[in-house]
Parts: sequence; C-alpha cells; structure tokens
Amino acid sequence: MSEVSKEYDFNCIEEKWVQSWDACIYHFDWQSKKPQYIIDTPPPYPTGNFHIGNALNWCYIDYVARYKRMRGYNVMFPQGWDCHGLPTEVKVEEINHITKNQVPREEFRRLCEKLTEEAIERFHKSMGRLGLSIDWSNEYVTMKPEYYVKTQTSFVRMHQNGQIYREDHPVNWCPRCGTAIAFAEVEYDSRTTTLNYMRFVSAEGEMQIATSRPELLPACVAVAVNPHDGRYQKFIGKTVRVPIFDYEVPVLADPVVDTAFGTGIVMICTFGDKQDVRWWMEHHLPLRQVIDREGRLTAVAGPYAGCSVSQAKDRIIQDMQKEDIIFKQEPLEQNVGLCWRCKTPIEILSERQWFVRINAEEIKKTAEEIDWVPPHMQVRLKNWADSVEWDWCISRQRIFATPMAAP
Repeated sequence: MSEVSKEYDFNCIEEKWVQSWDACIYHFDWQSKKPQYIIDTPPPYPTGNFHIGNALNWCYIDYVARYKRMRGYNVMFPQGWDCHGLPTEVKVEEINHITKNQVPREEFRRLCEKLTEEAIERFHKSMGRLGLSIDWSNEYVTMKPEYYVKTQTSFVRMHQNGQIYREDHPVNWCPRCGTAIAFAEVEYDSRTTTLNYMRFVSAEGEMQIATSRPELLPACVAVAVNPHDGRYQKFIGKTVRVPIFDYEVPVLADPVVDTAFGTGIVMICTFGDKQDVRWWMEHHLPLRQVIDREGRLTAVAGPYAGCSVSQAKDRIIQDMQKEDIIFKQEPLEQNVGLCWRCKTPIEILSERQWFVRINAEEIKKTAEEIDWVPPHMQVRLKNWADSVEWDWCISRQRIFATPMAAP
C-alpha cells in the first residue's frame, strides 16, 4: 500500500488535469438542439506574455461560459489570436534591433511569424494552467491563409455593397512606423511647447498670428478670424503674405475661431490638426502637403526641404527671429497626438487609403435593438458614434498583415 503524501503537490495534480482539458472537453456541439450561447472572445495580440490584465478579463468570460453550461446552454467559447500589424512588427524591430526596411520583406515576415508562434505557445500554457474552459477546437490565428481569406471575402462584399471606398483623404500618419492609423490608435500626451507670435503683412496692415508649429508655414493656405471680432473686420476677404515663403493666402471669416487664444487670428495649414482639415474641406482650400511619409519636409518647404520636423522648426524660428518676424514667445501646454505603439508624434497627411463608411445614425439605431449589460455601455457606443467625424481608415502600410488591394 502506497503512502499518501502529507503535502498537496498542486504542480503535479494540476498538470494531470491540464492534459485532460487539452483534450477539448469543452467542445461546441454543432448537432445539439440545446439553446446556443456564443461568446465573441476578444483575440489578444500575442507579442509578449499572458499578463494579469489578460487573466482577469478571461476569468470574467470563463465565469459566464461555465454558468451558461450549467444552465443547459450549448456554449461556444472560442479563442483567437490577433497576429497582424503594428504590435508584432514593433516588437520584432525592438528585439532584433532593426527596422522593417532593413531586411527583405520575406525575412521580416518570417521573424514576425516566429515571434507570434512563440507567444501563442506561452499564452496557451498560461491559459491552460488557469483552467479556462476554452473550446480549443474553435481556435483561429489571423496570420493563417485559411483565416485571412475570410477577411478578404468580407472586404470584397463590403466594397460591392458600397460600404468601403478608396480615396485621397487626410489621415493620421505615423512617420516612424510608416503607416496610416485610425483615430482609435492615437494616444495623447500633455507637453509644453512654445507659442510663437509672428508678423504677417497685408495691404490693410500688419496681422499678428500666434502658432506652436512654425514649421507648417509653407503649408499655410489661409488665415481665419472670427466674424464677430471687431479688431479684424477690415482684413476679411483680403489677402495676407506668408512670411519667409512670400506668397499670399486669403483671410477668411469663421465663427469657430477662438478670439481669446493667441491674437485671435488662426493660420490654417494642411494639416496641423483636425480643425485644419475641417476648414480645408468647408472652405474648399488648396492642398500644400509639406510633410512626407517619413516625417521630412517636402519641396514645398523650399530651402527647408529634407529637414525633419524638429529641424525645420528650429531653422524657421531662427530665420524669423533674424528678420524680426517673431516678436514674442511664450510657453504653451498642449495635447500631442502620438502613435499608440511607438509613441512618435503623428502627422495628418493626405493619402490614398481604404475607408469604411461610418453611419452614426444606423449605429445608434442598431444599438437600441441590443440588450446591454451593463446598460451604460450603450451610452458609450452612442457617444462614440456622435464623436466620429471621418470615415474609418482601415488600410495600413504593413508587411505582416492581411493582404488587400493596394491603396
């Protein structure tokens, strides 16, 4: 008769049951007549380790899956892996001390696949030790051809239905990653910059304009004032000359201009921020794209072409100070948009990309047809729908991604 151990060896016992769970005892039964309960499991990015936040989220899901099974439901609790895009590529670049352009595309993709496969294996082990009741027979990996053909099929169907279109349009662009990104992928950070007060000259006299981005002077396409601001009525409808670059732009009246910021006069550039895009579209202004995909100034910038944004800013400020164009500077706190993965400041460029049409009213109407738990999440979706100003840019300039038609 063998002696019973006086201490519980959880490693040994749990390992035994993990092997049983790996046999897929939580299969979804496709032939069952039981009521179905389908869980749309969020696929994580397999680039690191299964961390405590992942564990918390998956435990919540597991609680519901187990409860529904006990209530007699045929439960599908699948698991997927979101393998494509920036998170994986940035991680590969960090680990291998390279950029995606320094090695052949095939080699870079191989490195991405290797990183992903190793991460999925680690995730599998952690999730198994947690005892999650996942249906591993319904596992999907987005980098596999059998999966991305489904993505491509959905893309084609949406295009045929007019839900997807390709167009030149302002998009958020990360110069470091070299790709367009959606608004949801933009993070914001508070930084202190400098507000520069500059002299613009017109036939009606001097206009003093404050800007934190003098490097966008060659991208200036108009100047705007508030129509109710009595200080600048005489300038409306006239033109003003852009300093250093010496060309004329119109002076527009727009009620959105904040009379209390700076001097109450705004330089409209293509593009400094989302408001510039709105004005550009509303007033049918020309496009002067002064920053390229690599974050360097274009030929539009004349002698500053080829400079990085920071280099151009420093040089233009110095040149304007020499000519007494800048007459005052003061610190300014502002929120700067950053790429969610590499934290590089984004630029707004006009690029030919694929977009999904966003119908806010249809989204809110559909939301009313859904039972929300908790109810306040419905309010969040409606608020998001109301906040969307542009259609959703879905194309990315990546190597490790689902192949689509070129923008």
